[in-house]
Order: sequence, then C-alpha cells, then structure tokens
Amino acid sequence: MNNEQIIPNKSKSDTPTFSVFSEGKAVSPTYQFLAIAIVKEVNRIPTAKLVIRDGEASESDFAFSNKADFAPGSKIELKSGMDGDDDTAFKGIVIKHSIKVRENGDAHLIIECKDESVKMTIGRHNKYYEDNKDSDIISELLGKHGVKGKVDATKVKHKEVVQHYCTDWDFVLSRAEMNGLLIIVDDGKVNVQAPDTSKKPLLNLKYGGTLIEFEAEMDARYQWKKVEAKAWDYSSQKLFETQSSSTAFKDHGNIAGGKLSGVVGLDAYELQHSGYVEDGELKAWADAAMLKSRLAKIRGRARIQGMVAKLKPGEMVELGGVGERFNGNAYVTAVQQELVNGTVYTNVQFGLAPKWFYRNDDVIDAPAAGLLPAVHGLMIGKVVKLGGDPNGQDRIQVKCPVIDDKAKGVWARLASQDAGKSRGWVTRPEIGDEVIVGFVNGDPRDAIVLGQLHSGKHPAPIPADDGNNLKGYTSRSGMKMTFDDGKKVIIIKTPGGNSLTISEEKMMIEIKDQNGNSCKMDPKGIEMKSIKDIKIDAKGKIDIKALLGIKMFGGIQISAKAAALSLLGAASAKLSSAGITKIKGKLLKLN
Repeated sequence: MNNEQIIPNKSKSDTPTFSVFSEGKAVSPTYQFLAIAIVKEVNRIPTAKLVIRDGEASESDFAFSNKADFAPGSKIELKSGMDGDDDTAFKGIVIKHSIKVRENGDAHLIIECKDESVKMTIGRHNKYYEDNKDSDIISELLGKHGVKGKVDATKVKHKEVVQHYCTDWDFVLSRAEMNGLLIIVDDGKVNVQAPDTSKKPLLNLKYGGTLIEFEAEMDARYQWKKVEAKAWDYSSQKLFETQSSSTAFKDHGNIAGGKLSGVVGLDAYELQHSGYVEDGELKAWADAAMLKSRLAKIRGRARIQGMVAKLKPGEMVELGGVGERFNGNAYVTAVQQELVNGTVYTNVQFGLAPKWFYRNDDVIDAPAAGLLPAVHGLMIGKVVKLGGDPNGQDRIQVKCPVIDDKAKGVWARLASQDAGKSRGWVTRPEIGDEVIVGFVNGDPRDAIVLGQLHSGKHPAPIPADDGNNLKGYTSRSGMKMTFDDGKKVIIIKTPGGNSLTISEEKMMIEIKDQNGNSCKMDPKGIEMKSIKDIKIDAKGKIDIKALLGIKMFGGIQISAKAAALSLLGAASAKLSSAGITKIKGKLLKLN
C-alpha cells in the first residue's frame, strides 16, 4: 500500500478480516459482528468485547443469544489480519453475556471476554509466607490458578510476608509494583518483568503519515530528581535511609526527567514507613518510585488504521513528526484494536499514571467490612458501667460522647497487660473515667478499651518531669506502689500508714505498720520494734544462734519453761543474782 496513513502490510486488497472461534471451532458465518474491540494493557487483564446483531421483534426471541457459542465460560479465540491471513489477537473466556434493545428497534447481543487469568481477581484471600522472595510468591500464586508465565527474579528474601484479605491478582500486582515490575498478560500467559526500552521499535508512527489521531502530555509534577525512602530500624534504634536517583528506563522526548524535576524544584521525593523494612526492600521501593516517575513523564495515545499482531504491551514504537518534546522511542503500555464498520483501528498507549496501585478503591476491603459506616481511628470514651455484661463476656459499658453523649454507649472489652483463663492483671477503670477506645476492623459495635487517660481535671498522682524517675500505681483509696529509679527505691504504702520500703540507696528493707511496729534490715543488722508484745510460735523447733553472743533483757521478768531444761557453758557458767537466788528440785546434783 502507498497510503502513508495506513500501517504497511502485505495485503493485496487491503481487506481487514476477523475470525472468531468458540471452544476451538469457528463460529457460524451467520453471525453479524457490528464491532469488535480488544484491549491489552500492562497491569490489567486483557478484555475483548463483541457486539453482534441479534434479536427479532417479530419472533420475540434472540436466536444467537440462545446458542452455546457465547455462553458464559465458553473459551473464545479472536484472530485478526488482512485478506484472511489472520493471527491470534485474543484468547480468553466469556464472562458477561448481555442483550440490548434500543428505541429505534436495533437489538444487539454484547459479549465481554477476559483472559483466563481473570480468575485471579475473584475472591479475597489470606496467607502467611515465610522465607520467600516476592518473585517466588508471585510464581506460587500464578501456579495456584494454573497460569503460566515468566517472572523476573527479585533480590530480597523476606522472613515474613502477609497477604491480608485481598485478591491474588491485587496481591501479585502490589508486590510486583513495589519491585519495579510490570505485569503483561497475553493469551493466558502472565509475565512479570521490568520494562525493557532497549528493544527495537516495531512501528514508526508519524504525524503526517500513519497517525490518524495523537495526543500526548508531558507533566513535570511527577518527575523526581531523586527518591529517598526511610524506615525505622529498631535493632539500631535509628532511621534507615536509602535513595534512588536513576533508572534503566529510557524515556523519550528532549527533556530528561531529571531536568524536568527542576520545574517544581523538589529536592527529593520522600517515601516513609514508620515500621521496620529491610534495607533491600526499602531500596527496591525507592527504585520502583523512580521508575513510576519516568513512566509518568510523557503519557498519551496514538491512533492508526490497520493492525500489527505483534504489537503488544511491552514493545516499543517510534514517534515521529510530533515535535522534539515527544519524538523518540516510546514504551507501549496498552494496545487497543477495534473493528468498526469494516475498518480496523489500533490505539497505542504510552506512559502510565503516577498513582500507586494500592490507591485503587477496591484493593483494600471496606472498613467494618462494609456492614455499616466505620469509625476511623480511636475515640474518647467515658465509663458508664463495670458489671452486668449481658453476654457474660467481662466487658464494661462505655459511651463515646461525640457519638451520643446521652446514651449508655456500647459494651467494650478491656485490654490488659496480661489476660487468660483465671489469670491476668485486673485494673478496671472507675465509673466516669475517661478512656481511649479502639474498634476492631473499624466497627463501632466492636469496641475495645485500650487504656485510661489523665487530664488537667483528673491529673496523674505522680507529676511529670523530664527526669522521669518516679513511676507507680495509686488506687482509688490512696494505696500506692511507687518506683524511684533515681534512688532505686520501691515503696508500697496504704493510706493508714502501713508501708514496705525496699531501698538500694540505703541498702535497707523496712516494714512499718500503722500501730508503730517495725522491722528494719540494713547494714547494721535487723531491728524489730513493737509497741507491745512480740510472740513467736513454731510447730517445730526454734534455733537461735549468734557468733558473738546472745543478750536478753527483761525489765521485770524472764521465764523459760520446758519438760527438760538444759543450760550448758562450754568453758564456764555463772548464775548470780543481786537478790535472793533459789535453786529448787526434788533432787539436786552438784558436780
């Protein structure tokens, strides 16, 4: 063909042809295909749409719709070419079968097909992965659905990765995107790979030549000079930081992305994660952000007449005659082929939107599972009731004033430092206390009291200071347990004056009661004081031993009584009295 506005081909009659197969067999030539459109795009499931003339008002029926050829689940293959020399343009399954009747009497059968990998997009799943690379996880999920393809190897081996309640497709795409990889689906094969801009262009798309329509935009807002990523490394208690300032992706046009970043003047685009992210993953994330920046530098589409079966996402085309800003080799991110009124058109897309995939609305499940409008974040609550949980679940009743200050509120579980069967740390708040309330899955009905709050009106029993030496607990009645890190002292005290003091500073342990009795242990020894009697009662023996001696003093009397009494002096013994001394017994033996 000499027409420069049509893609060069070997056709003699320039007749576009399409053939449609269902379950491996060509469909009847009696089908009248009014339009056929095929869309293949990176990071998306390929789609084909067929519009067929169908429906007879006089017969009150849709004959073609009744046939099995395009029943949901049927395997479909579309071939396209020129003069009957057709190549496969699409393979997939019927997922949607619909009919439409217009006011003017036109009646259509509309068939929508998807690549078989669409099965990965249905149903949310959860799974833990241990000691795996992202490429291994992606390969495993592709295999789970019987999908074949090539996955570029990723570098980081994760100790743990969690797939949380999302479709396998969304999880694969999220992990691929974070590694700077694109997903290209083609006739049942799913390839996960980095964009390759070193390929030779398959087509030359020229304004004033092959181009019928063209639009392109260069946007400086999403061009980064460099990307900095940081996360918290708890092993070193420091921020871990890395950066990316270049990518292997070659963008077209005469203004490089790095230079274009100067328009906005942002020194570095920052990514941050407040938790722990391994350094390798953090670097891959920064590199992926830089790649997204360059992919977003120039976005647009070109429309041409004709088709090239080999032109698919991931290939290269040469743009010409569209000005120095946009001329050059462009990476193809989507191809749409359509047959309209007997003419074949191809739309070629280049560039990608800068938005990360996770920001799509349906990737993350709705808060509160969509059962009702969810609560975002935490709320302040007031304790209404402690006992009487109607379900017997050890909950307390809490109301959130901003929801309804006059209502009784909801029954909430109480978080504890330790909790289990017949054991745990029990410190319930008081009625009227201010508490902080969280909600499981954002559901306002499923509340948990996470902790209690002090305020200016209800101050803490220990005032705050930067030294932060004093810590402790004070009960409602004034019972106290205080820890002093500065003096290394623990004090347990009741309002009436009973106390236990353990002091490393004074090397002392002292017990006092409200009656004035005390027991003190320090470097001088042990000292016991009683305002009245001291009684020692043992069911067995009492042994008293002192290396240097035992001294006993009774202001009025000392008495000792036993069935047998023995007093022995190993070296000497002395018995004396300032008054009368009596020794009495039925028998006395001296010497």
